[in-house]
Amino acid sequence: MTIQRTLVSTLAMLTFAACSQTARDTPPTRLEVNPLGVHSNVLVSDGLTEQAEALTQHANAIVRASTLKGAMIGAAIGCGISVLAASTTGNCVKSAALGAAGGALAGNISGKQEVKRRVALASPNALVRNLRKANDSFAMIETSLPDLLARQDAELNRLSLTFASGQISRETHDKRLATIRQDRAALAEALLQTATQSKQAAANLKAASEAGHGGLDWHISATEQLARETLSARSTISLL
Repeated sequence: MTIQRTLVSTLAMLTFAACSQTARDTPPTRLEVNPLGVHSNVLVSDGLTEQAEALTQHANAIVRASTLKGAMIGAAIGCGISVLAASTTGNCVKSAALGAAGGALAGNISGKQEVKRRVALASPNALVRNLRKANDSFAMIETSLPDLLARQDAELNRLSLTFASGQISRETHDKRLATIRQDRAALAEALLQTATQSKQAAANLKAASEAGHGGLDWHISATEQLARETLSARSTISLL
């Protein structure tokens, strides 16, 4: 009887030890590792910020390509071809830009017409190329942005709930909130800059058209549309 009791006790101790070892070897759950139950980087913009930066670069290139070769349009038209060819061209352009009548009106009618004929964009091919690239970049942003914002809003709600219930610390809460804020701020700034640059390019193209450069209707319409759409996309982003 004593031997049987000893065997039973020994078996019980071995069974308990085995169970304890199994429990210790079991990996922690995802909730234990991450109280939010999501990967820490799942809500970063996943390439959207890079696309937005590329969009801004294309918009800057559009502005450069939409400017006229040489001096300002209004000043060039006011000066006339004979004055533009002289060494005092800079003074004439400056005077015309300031509205002075002296040197700016020195050219005759035929001179003004010649200046109009010579009006040319800095880089018409680059203008079209960057407009297309900008539209491609924005199309990707426009498609992905609503889903990103919705996921971030859901994450913000989870952050509030898990912090309130004590599952995460203030530090974790604030760090995740700051990540989302920074992500949104970068996207918003890129879209706003693109809208501003697109408006400037449209103004440049309109001025070139008025100065005698033909065939710019599509370019003007495309840059104005890009400005409207990027500004509209920016308005959907809350900076918290």
